[in-house]
Amino acid sequence: MAIIEPNHVALSGDPKQFWKDELSNSRILLNELDKAIYALTKKEIRQYTINTGQDSQTVSRQDLPQLYDRRKNLLKEIAELEIQTGEREPDAAAFQVIPEW
Repeated sequence: MAIIEPNHVALSGDPKQFWKDELSNSRILLNELDKAIYALTKKEIRQYTINTGQDSQTVSRQDLPQLYDRRKNLLKEIAELEIQTGEREPDAAAFQVIPEW
């Protein structure tokens, strides 16, 4: 089975549509993670079900460290996707300048 390059125009009229869809999905997941973290930090909530519309997962207070790690990684992923889609400029500190002398 051949895998089509995500930027290939045959996928849609917009070659960045694949990345835009990934960004949208990542933002949905981030929203759900934020709701789960908020709910689990309240004393009366012991379990929370994360539901993205495509998948669901039940988490508990013991999962908070993993949720925080996943959130941190997801924020990095969203920033990269925003650069891919042109919604954000790359940080100047991310570029390495090598003089040609």
